[in-house]
Amino acid sequence: MTIRWTGRNAKGAEKFKADDSLKVYADFFKQPHTLRSSNEDYAAGATTDVEAQEEDQKNGRKIKAPLFLLYSKDYIGSGFDVPKEWKDWVDEGVEIESHALGDGIGHFGAEEAPEESARVIIAWLKARGFKT
Repeated sequence: MTIRWTGRNAKGAEKFKADDSLKVYADFFKQPHTLRSSNEDYAAGATTDVEAQEEDQKNGRKIKAPLFLLYSKDYIGSGFDVPKEWKDWVDEGVEIESHALGDGIGHFGAEEAPEESARVIIAWLKARGFKT
């Protein structure tokens, strides 16, 4: 299994590979239902999900709950202003907070930077009164 989507952060890549995670990922994809479901998810993301989102936008249906965006600054964040991209999807007055994982973290942010990811998610939840 290749890890082309991991970032340039050597420690992050090592965390991603820790505990035999590549084997765990690969073993999941040996199961027909995992492979089928994954393919269906990607297909929907390119077709029916897009149509449903266009319909939502056309009819003014927007996210009404506080939103927290966690993403890689150097991966998806290098090509998009992630918070700005989400702004049109969120109802007016709804809070959007975000955290960009830096230092060369790639696509697998939670796996490459698990401590940082957990820390910022827990802080966001606590700020909203959730007990963690």
